[in-house]
Amino acid sequence: MIYDATAVFSQSTFGEAFRLVLLQVGWIMVGSVAFIFFYKYDYRKISKIAYPLFGFTLLLLVVLSIFGILPCTEKTTFTPCVNGANRWFYLNPKPLPEIPFIGILSFQPSELAKLALILYLAVLFAKKKEEKFDQLFSFLVVSGLVSFLIFLQPNLSNAFLIFVIGFGMYIASNAILWPVIASLPVFSVLGFLFILTSEYRKTRFLTLINSKSSGELSVGYHIKQVLIALGSGGLFGVGFGQSRQKFQYLPEVASDSIFAIIGEELGYMGTLFVILMFGALIYKGFKIASDSSDLVGRLLAVGITVWIGLQFFINVAAMTRLIPLTGMPIPLISYGGSSMVFSLAGLGVLGNVGRSNHS
Repeated sequence: MIYDATAVFSQSTFGEAFRLVLLQVGWIMVGSVAFIFFYKYDYRKISKIAYPLFGFTLLLLVVLSIFGILPCTEKTTFTPCVNGANRWFYLNPKPLPEIPFIGILSFQPSELAKLALILYLAVLFAKKKEEKFDQLFSFLVVSGLVSFLIFLQPNLSNAFLIFVIGFGMYIASNAILWPVIASLPVFSVLGFLFILTSEYRKTRFLTLINSKSSGELSVGYHIKQVLIALGSGGLFGVGFGQSRQKFQYLPEVASDSIFAIIGEELGYMGTLFVILMFGALIYKGFKIASDSSDLVGRLLAVGITVWIGLQFFINVAAMTRLIPLTGMPIPLISYGGSSMVFSLAGLGVLGNVGRSNHS
């Protein structure tokens, strides 16, 4: 699907139709190494990895957040502003030499943050399992801090996802729930007011209500092209490789919007198949969590499953206009090295817990 969706863009941009799909194969290979490592590593000793990885991630997020609150500029060496946000960390920026075929190697620390947070909270909650209010404090401080740093990039969708991952793990730790449940109405109102404080976020919210409220070159254009692609697919699609929207009509065709290309070419049945496959993966993840004999394993499995499942739901909900449009890719399907590598690493942790359940 990545080749099919990116061939036109890749040919016009790089002069090579296979460039992006070959890069994605490379990220899959790197991610497979990460999968094998976390699959084989004894997750009961995960604290040896969790603490330094979380500290390193916080350092990267702090650097990005500092540049995120400064005026946006592409001239920043290691953390350039791309599409109005400082979300990327460049490993070999100019004037350093480019890597053959790859060019400048970069990654999104927010993707690493999902894995690092899950590992760290699993160890932390297990250590404080008898101290219920300490668990609550840890959840609010750790998840809130990471979410806030990601929000400053700015990256609201991943900040929200990070906080919900922490919330899911907090629930799975058998902690007290009434303080969190009681505060939900307050957080909901504050969240709505927060949306209205930014013209960009307000525009996306208004576009969800009425797509005609946005101009042709704004978010409204993007969601219109998504709906055209999904609507054109019908029941069985226009045929593999026959998408018309990929001819530079649909923005972010290989990453955020690839679900629309699947719907256009493979139709309702194709999108249903993808949804069912992710549903099976989510069910298996929670089954592994319920079968786990120790708290660390259960928390790791819940965290990984909430991460993969909620990220998939956010993308599909945005593509079908159930929520405002976001820049959230589909795990394992959308183009992107950061998402692919860290998602496979997370699935390696999940497989590790599942393997231990049967040993």
